[in-house]
This record gives sequence, structure tokens and C-alpha cells, in this order.
Amino acid sequence: MNRLSCFLLLLVLASTVCRAAETPFEDLIGGNLDQWASKGKPVTKGWTIEPDGSLHLVPAKTGGISTKKKYFNFELVFEWKVAKGANSGVFYRFAKGKSPEYQLLDDYNHVRGQWAISRAGALYDLVGPPESVRSKPHGEWNTSRIKARGKRLQHWLNGVKVVDIVVGSDDWNTRYAKSKFAKEPEKASPQYGLDVGRIMLQDHGGEVWFRNMKIRELEKK
Repeated sequence: MNRLSCFLLLLVLASTVCRAAETPFEDLIGGNLDQWASKGKPVTKGWTIEPDGSLHLVPAKTGGISTKKKYFNFELVFEWKVAKGANSGVFYRFAKGKSPEYQLLDDYNHVRGQWAISRAGALYDLVGPPESVRSKPHGEWNTSRIKARGKRLQHWLNGVKVVDIVVGSDDWNTRYAKSKFAKEPEKASPQYGLDVGRIMLQDHGGEVWFRNMKIRELEKK
């Protein structure tokens, strides 16, 4: 076997080992709310599991729900849809005060749809998706993905990467200084975006559904 063949074989073996070492995805819904809590207590109001297995929030202002487990380096995939004019979000590394939020929105019937930093897929109030990328109309399922590893935060919406930013970079600092969080320091975490925290599904008064929500922890590079 020549050197090139040996090198290619080593690459294949290394790739196989890396894939085998990846942590498998864990289902966060799975037909029940056992992995979720509301203010540290079992979820009893507002959030229900539908017959098709989806998680449904009936707008009743009962409050958001959070995973019982905390995460830092992770990959989260999920599907979601909203009712007409609804506004919601998925917070992550949720700890003290404000935390990064993956915005969920009816881009076409909510006033926030006119600004990129508050449209669906945005890292709320910091980084918005390109003008060419919008959520599907209300009532239709969207696919989303969040990847947080170290200081790097990434969002995907319907298969398109819409956010890719590094906490503490010049770009981040410029955006943060213009955001609402810089104006409300008492509400922000001491290390905004860098806390070990929970996944939190927001109750913003709008009707929203989730399904196929899965998470896996990632090794720090």
C-alpha cells in the first residue's frame, strides 16, 4: 500500500471513530413532559402533549418551561409552528437574567417581522437572518437547529444557517452595545451567552407547537 492510500485509509478510520464517539441525540419530548419543569415544579398548566406527540402551548400566560438538565456545549434540533401573529422563543444557556434566544415568530403578521433582529431564526436583538430567509406561514412546520460550542453560537432555519457569531468578538461587542441588553445590565447575566444553563421554551402569550425536539451534548474543541 502506497503512502497516499495509507493516508486516505487513516482519514476514513479517523472519521469513523469521530462519528462513533459523538453523543447520540436525546429526545426532549418523547410523549411526555418528564424532562421539563415550570419554575422548578412539574408542568401542570398551559403546556400539553397532543395525540400526535407534539408539545402545544395554549396561550394562557402560564409561564415558560425549562429543561431540568443544564447544558453548555450542545446541538439542539426541533420543529415548530405558531398561530397567526404569534411570538415565542427558545432560550438556551438560560441562567440568571437574560440569555440567548432563538426567536420564533409569525414573520408575516407580527410587527416584529419587519426587523431582522426579531424575525424567526434570529439571535434575538443581536443577529438577524438574511432578508431572503423567512419562516413558513403560520400553521406550517419549520425546522430549526441551534449549536452552541464554547463562545460560538449558530442558528439554522429550514436548513439555512442564519446566525454564526462568537461571543466577545468585535462583531458581537458592537451588536451587544446596540442591543436592549446593554441598556438593562441589571437583567443580564454576568457573562451573557456563556453560562451553563437550561433550555427554556417561552410563553409570550402566543400559541405555539413543538415536535421532534432532540439534543446532544458536544465535546469542547
